[in-house]
Amino acid sequence: MSIGRFAGLALAGVALLGVQAALPTATAAAAVTQSEVAAPAASLESGRYVGPQSITFTAQAGAEIRYTLDGTHPTRKSQLATGPIAVERTSNVTAVAFTDRAESLPTIRGILVKSAEEPLSQFAVMSDIHLSTGTGPSWDKWTGYFDTLRRIMPSPDAIISNGDQINDNHFNTASDHQYPRTMLEQNLARTGMTDTKIMMSFGNHDDRVYRMAEQYPDAWFPGETGYYEAEIGGFPAFVVNTEAWNIAQANWLYGRLDALSKDPATQGQPIFVFGHRPIPATVWDGAQASNSGLKQNLSDFPQVVYFSGHSHLNITDERSIHQEDFTSVNEGSMSYGENDGKFQAFGPGLARDATIPTAQSVVVDVYADRIEIDRINYAADPGRTYTDEGVWSFQEKPPFNSSGSLAGPTWTIARGATPAETQAKFTYTKANRNAVAPTWGEEQPTVRQTESGPVLRLPQAGDDQFTSEYTLVVKDAQSGATTTLVPANGRIYSDYVVAPKPAVLDIPLAVRAGDRVGQPIDRTLESGRSYEATLTAYDSYGNASAPRSFAFTAGDIDRSGIERATTAATAVVERVERVLGVLSPAEPADFDVVVADVSAAKLAAAELRSRIEAAPTTQDAADAAAWAIADATQELAAHLVPVDRGGLAAAIAKAHAAIDAAATTQARVTASGDETELKLRAELAEAEEIQGTLNVPQSALDAATDELTAALTAWQTSTDPETGTGTDPGTTPGTDSPDTPGTGATQGNTANGDPLANTGSAVLAGVGVLAVVALGAGGALLAARRMRTN
Repeated sequence: MSIGRFAGLALAGVALLGVQAALPTATAAAAVTQSEVAAPAASLESGRYVGPQSITFTAQAGAEIRYTLDGTHPTRKSQLATGPIAVERTSNVTAVAFTDRAESLPTIRGILVKSAEEPLSQFAVMSDIHLSTGTGPSWDKWTGYFDTLRRIMPSPDAIISNGDQINDNHFNTASDHQYPRTMLEQNLARTGMTDTKIMMSFGNHDDRVYRMAEQYPDAWFPGETGYYEAEIGGFPAFVVNTEAWNIAQANWLYGRLDALSKDPATQGQPIFVFGHRPIPATVWDGAQASNSGLKQNLSDFPQVVYFSGHSHLNITDERSIHQEDFTSVNEGSMSYGENDGKFQAFGPGLARDATIPTAQSVVVDVYADRIEIDRINYAADPGRTYTDEGVWSFQEKPPFNSSGSLAGPTWTIARGATPAETQAKFTYTKANRNAVAPTWGEEQPTVRQTESGPVLRLPQAGDDQFTSEYTLVVKDAQSGATTTLVPANGRIYSDYVVAPKPAVLDIPLAVRAGDRVGQPIDRTLESGRSYEATLTAYDSYGNASAPRSFAFTAGDIDRSGIERATTAATAVVERVERVLGVLSPAEPADFDVVVADVSAAKLAAAELRSRIEAAPTTQDAADAAAWAIADATQELAAHLVPVDRGGLAAAIAKAHAAIDAAATTQARVTASGDETELKLRAELAEAEEIQGTLNVPQSALDAATDELTAALTAWQTSTDPETGTGTDPGTTPGTDSPDTPGTGATQGNTANGDPLANTGSAVLAGVGVLAVVALGAGGALLAARRMRTN
């Protein structure tokens, strides 16, 4: 903004910056994120780093950057990034660029801070590739996935693909195994992982074991039983077939584990076991588990770390690791994830759905005294696996903004010298389950009216880990009856798997028929009716917050932003109209500005009044209208150009002082009808008329100043022809100084004491050096001032 325009806005008499600060601001929610603000650029990529790091974010001019280190979406109250940000420990660092009314998409970086200690072994475990195509996004995304893996683990000893390589449902598409094989071969070569071992397990969507075996190198999937022994970086590893658990496999596995446990050379080593399905009463409390016989086989061996997939249940949830008799780890899914069947927003309505558009896996570092397991997001952008119409569609535009972010803190499994010592160090047990409940922050929930109906805007509850879900009970305020909006057992998903975790949720207060995706909305609230809502927040362990209740009326719109903007706008419109003589009376400050382009200003004022009179029907429209009024107010205020009347006021004061001094000292040597005196008095009258007239441009004020000064000089010269100096009012006893208005008239009054008249008949008083000095003897102002322009 130019200095002139800024001065004009300041002189407009309205604290526009203060008003704009009070107007609606963009909230950190997907529904209001503004793509026209560029996301901050980061000095580091997601990946593995040795020791503490420093990361710097930069944004477009005029934007400020706010950031978080806990994986949550930054808000306008988050820490301001003014320089490099220290990352002392493994963290998700997230930054958002904010302008006064919009925000960017988030930039998130998963920074794995490791020590300089070299791991004894490294490997990655992924599951549920479900790749049955060689084209399209399902294929293309793997380039980004392997780029992410390379930044974290450039040369892993092994990659384990733990079942469900393809999408077969009827045991008739074994040939589809060509796609995951080709994908892996191409990306291993492209990323330089040619020495990395590939290990595969058999899943329930992989056709038949022997048919799958025919499609891969024997080194990747040996034999036709689906179970085999291997080693990873010198540590024992086993792949089991969870689709056909039998006595032969059980005897083989138990025998080998028993032998390793009793051998002094290996009894202190971890043993890694990979199977597609999870084991009962372990990860995610046994959800989608099977093979109780496998659990019995492993229960005698605390040094076993068992990895499973199959469930697609997300690994952000801390229930994805479990320790009792051995350690169980859920490694997530590389195709799509699942929650446990919560309500999610699909367009204007809620529906119950378990699927979420994420891709996750784990990477493992083995050290002499511990095992570190890190949870990696490859796709965790906001979205749904189904469209609003119920069509399966997700992860359509790789690479993803969230790729390389962390799904949670590092899991650390302590190693012992013996199996018993290892078990004594278990920490991820039921006894140690988190018992901290979510808590509510200061920001209150609100209900916003949208084109499709009311939407609950919910600032998320806080938790030491994360808030998982909410219950919502809505009662009719008039009848006290509970609505059937969301069932009592219905939980609303917090989107906690999204990276970054949303700070605010927009929850439609409408539900689709049968609670199903793609169905029409059949439950909503009545517009104009008052309701009482109660929210309770839960973490993944079921710890519940205190209830939070609030009242609202469906269909109501918060017009406070419009009202604040209208107050400021009205002040500017009225000032412009007073300066133009359309509105009266004038105020003293109105003489300090002019409107140069009268027709354009009138048009802008009319347009601003039309904006004020608009009646938006949704909250988004109301917020947009508030900003539009503020913008139009600034544009109109820019028509008010400041002028300086100080020079003319000083010239008028000097002329009065000179005339008064001459009358007092009888210093005049010329006749009272002298032509120079008449000229001076005429110019003085003209100058005072201009000084008391609204909307006089600076050029006219300066010209009047010059003309009056010249007339005074000519008259002073004529009073003393010998010296040519005339009477100096500044040296004559009993007169005022040249910088002070003369005593012949009081500020704001004519010589006879009548109030000054101007456009709108305002009394012009109390304006300091810009005060209009009344005429002396023989001069009288007009009763009404005419408007002056160039």
